[in-house]
Amino acid sequence: MNSSSITMLASGNSLGAYIPAMHLYTYLQDRGVRAAVHVLENLYHEEIRRKIPSTKKAFHADFSVALMGHKLAKPVESSLNEEEVQRLLDAWNRDGVSRFAVFTGFWLPILERYKIIACEPLDIRLIRLDAWDTPSFKVHKSLYPGYHNVWFYEPSKWSPGGYIASDETEPLPYAQRAGRILIHGGGWGIGTYAGTIPKLRELGYPLDVIVYDPSEVEEDDGVTRYFGTDAAWDPWSRDEQGRHTFPPMVRYVREGGVLQDIPLRDYASYTDLMRNCAAIISKPGGATLNDSLSYGIPFVMLEPFGEHELHNSSYWESCGFGIRFAEWAAHDFSKQHLERIHTRLLEERSKINHFGRKTYAAENSSYV
Repeated sequence: MNSSSITMLASGNSLGAYIPAMHLYTYLQDRGVRAAVHVLENLYHEEIRRKIPSTKKAFHADFSVALMGHKLAKPVESSLNEEEVQRLLDAWNRDGVSRFAVFTGFWLPILERYKIIACEPLDIRLIRLDAWDTPSFKVHKSLYPGYHNVWFYEPSKWSPGGYIASDETEPLPYAQRAGRILIHGGGWGIGTYAGTIPKLRELGYPLDVIVYDPSEVEEDDGVTRYFGTDAAWDPWSRDEQGRHTFPPMVRYVREGGVLQDIPLRDYASYTDLMRNCAAIISKPGGATLNDSLSYGIPFVMLEPFGEHELHNSSYWESCGFGIRFAEWAAHDFSKQHLERIHTRLLEERSKINHFGRKTYAAENSSYV
């Protein structure tokens, strides 16, 4: 057993800074590497945390509101409960916690405090799953250069640095896939994804749509399927063992106006949907780039959410891993074009390693 555990610092405010952390946690745990996940919102004042669902709802309802909120991003120190922060710092120091994988820049002021009191040398890696600064890192531009920044999609290098998934299963061959297209708006259900559904239905594409709210589910047509996250779940909650979990996913079916929600067995059932799909249509968030590379899925990119996603889109397109929706439309929504992108993804994925393997798991004698 590796004597030093890995602590993932995530955020539930953005699933893009939560799901990859959970993938890495699962991967390391399965290989005998001790790991833990902390979610920033558990350090918030309760009244601040209670406001998050209403903010998400407003961003989902109006993309322009979401864009404005992105531009106004600021450090979160005023939202933090000092007693909770101090309790966490004391626990880290007591337990000798020294190795961190950091998925959101909003943790940096807390890490600055820990650097002062830590009794051991620290290994802190900032996991940069975007091709440009996200708001959480941008607001701490004076701090992050002093850390080890792990850029997965460095603009000057037209090859990704790695990928993160719960395992190292190879992508499913394209000819064996069901040919369905997965459509979503990221963890907050934002962007222009819903507007793509009518045209793709008209073209006969079978769709798997991840809805933000069950009210978006239309009458079952035998072709389009709807999925979502269990409304009772939030990322800062823990299970009975005190651990953070992947979101419980459900399938929605509306028949005769009556909505049913059918729980999926586990989150792996959702990743199986991704492994089996012909393309993802979404805004170009960093976690979706990671999904595209991990599972060899062509990425049809919608309007970006902020400057970092604009850079993501340009990077993915330049690498040949994706195509903008308007460009795909200009190619008559060609299936052959998607398959060529899939081939390009597989070529590049064969050259890189899982981040957990090359950074952490290889140090574990039971795995090497």
